[in-house]
Amino acid sequence: MDFKTNNIIEEYLTETLDVFTTDDFYKHLKACGVKVTKADASEILHVSEYVFSLVNNEFVTKAGVFTGRWFSFKPSREEVEKGYIIIGHRCMPFVNPEVSPDSICVMSKGQIIESEAKTISMNLAMDTFALYGEGYILPYIFNDKNNKAVPLSSVQYSMPQEITLTAWPLKKICGDEEFKYGDRILCRVFSWSDGVVEMKPQKNALSEFVISDEAVEREEWYSHFENGLLDSFDRHGPASSIEEQLSFLFLENQEELCTKSCGSTEEFLAHTSKIGFEPYGVESRIWRKGESVPYTGKWNGLDLDRGMLLTDMALTLTPKVIDAILEDRIYDKRRGKKDISEDFEDVIKKIFPNMAMISSAERRLVLLNIEKRNDILEKMYNQFSDYPIAELRKRILGLFTRVSELFCEIGGSGIAANNFPQQELVILSQLYSHAVRLLEEVENVYMRPQFPTDDVSLSLEGMEETFDEISGILFSSLESNRFKGFEIVK
Repeated sequence: MDFKTNNIIEEYLTETLDVFTTDDFYKHLKACGVKVTKADASEILHVSEYVFSLVNNEFVTKAGVFTGRWFSFKPSREEVEKGYIIIGHRCMPFVNPEVSPDSICVMSKGQIIESEAKTISMNLAMDTFALYGEGYILPYIFNDKNNKAVPLSSVQYSMPQEITLTAWPLKKICGDEEFKYGDRILCRVFSWSDGVVEMKPQKNALSEFVISDEAVEREEWYSHFENGLLDSFDRHGPASSIEEQLSFLFLENQEELCTKSCGSTEEFLAHTSKIGFEPYGVESRIWRKGESVPYTGKWNGLDLDRGMLLTDMALTLTPKVIDAILEDRIYDKRRGKKDISEDFEDVIKKIFPNMAMISSAERRLVLLNIEKRNDILEKMYNQFSDYPIAELRKRILGLFTRVSELFCEIGGSGIAANNFPQQELVILSQLYSHAVRLLEEVENVYMRPQFPTDDVSLSLEGMEETFDEISGILFSSLESNRFKGFEIVK
């Protein structure tokens, strides 16, 4: 897809507020001159992270669900004393997840509130970014545009006591009103696509002597939140992230949760005894407290369908991954390596370690496309641009290949996924998707001059160690399950 087509699609999926059908979307694309089939339009809607599927072939965008909906948060004592708030995860899942917390535009009484750089404690930062989940909290904090002193790579040595982050002055949000600890900030999204959030103060209605209506309503809110989450666990499982878990929750419980008497997710987690953060491989999810988050379940069909692992793996592959494999070959060829074959069988094996994933006809088509793409990349190849990241890419591809081969061993074994250790299977899946994401970033030529080689190398080191830890466990489980499949003939 070209740049113009991508823009047309993204504009529709980030700005349409009403419920629509595949036909509506298809007609819009055709009217804008986009050459697309109805099947293509349907596929775009079903894979887009901006869209929820409804019944009767209807869809609604996240913009349509969350624009104008009420949510709130209670600033910490430290923030109130300093007179500045940070946003962190507090607008999740109401804002576009592609908009980082430091880029959110805060508006109050029709005026844009300018952000400032403010030093806060690392403890507050960790608490306020917690919903991004294990493995993502620190990157979000250290990549803040106002953190110019402490690089993420320094964390392996020691954690700083304080950090400078993007903050917004409470005085400008509240105007002439005094803001005290215990007061809240009531919010709603004004423009989802641009990340504009309207904020206003909400006084604490609690009293030592009288239980206010608002306090009663907030207790009911906590109850709706808890019941909605428990139902969502059964229906959607752990989802792809905590952000997606919360998106499903608020989509399905808008009327009960998006009220002016709402609480916040972080307050709910401190309030409930049934739900908390639980490990999910190298990440974390909100789940039933003390219960291991499973990889398989009714929500993904992996508890019954033995071929779904390979299907999921095939769907995760992107053209950028194939480009990375081909550019690695070109790099080796330019350096005079003698073992570079011209038949591209090695490329096919890296993409599909288990040939059962594709038919012979699909294999011939893929091979043809690989040869054509290789010719294009060889003509475009810039050795000077590629050199700084070539060895790092080779390392990422090494991990990608090892993970793919193990994934295919398990997926092609005919053994149901729920017979394997669940956390190790989760980690394997996460390593695969993380490796794919790293390869996509490496292949982004616009990023190369500023590519964070040190940070990626550090992250990759952790991923390699993690794979070494889990691969033995999964291989042992695979052999054990295969052994159980044998039956002695008497």
